[in-house]
Amino acid sequence: MPLNININDDLILVESTAGMDYWEIMEGISKLFSMPEFKDKNDVWVFKDGQMKVLFSDLYNIKDSVEKFYPKGSKDKKTAIVTETGVQNSLAILYSDIGKDLPREMRVFSDLESAINWIKQ
Repeated sequence: MPLNININDDLILVESTAGMDYWEIMEGISKLFSMPEFKDKNDVWVFKDGQMKVLFSDLYNIKDSVEKFYPKGSKDKKTAIVTETGVQNSLAILYSDIGKDLPREMRVFSDLESAINWIKQ
């Protein structure tokens, strides 16, 4: 099931579907990187509706792909990751640790409001 990507004045909101897997995350990253707005906007990823089908090793593959295909000329921005369950939260924290040297500052949140407040700072 595809991601929902919405662009507004302040950010790009990326919402997952139930049972999202590695390939759907990679597809979402690819779509995001091809959007002209990505270079100038922060993004918020919301993972909800159940478990993600992502392996620990997938996190390194995602990081490597982001590093390799990150759009040239992008401004230093922020990525917020919002999770609903403990497993999602653990995976998101691991990913933010693995990706700490990526161009965008990343943080993990348990609610959308906190994530958006941080993005707007």
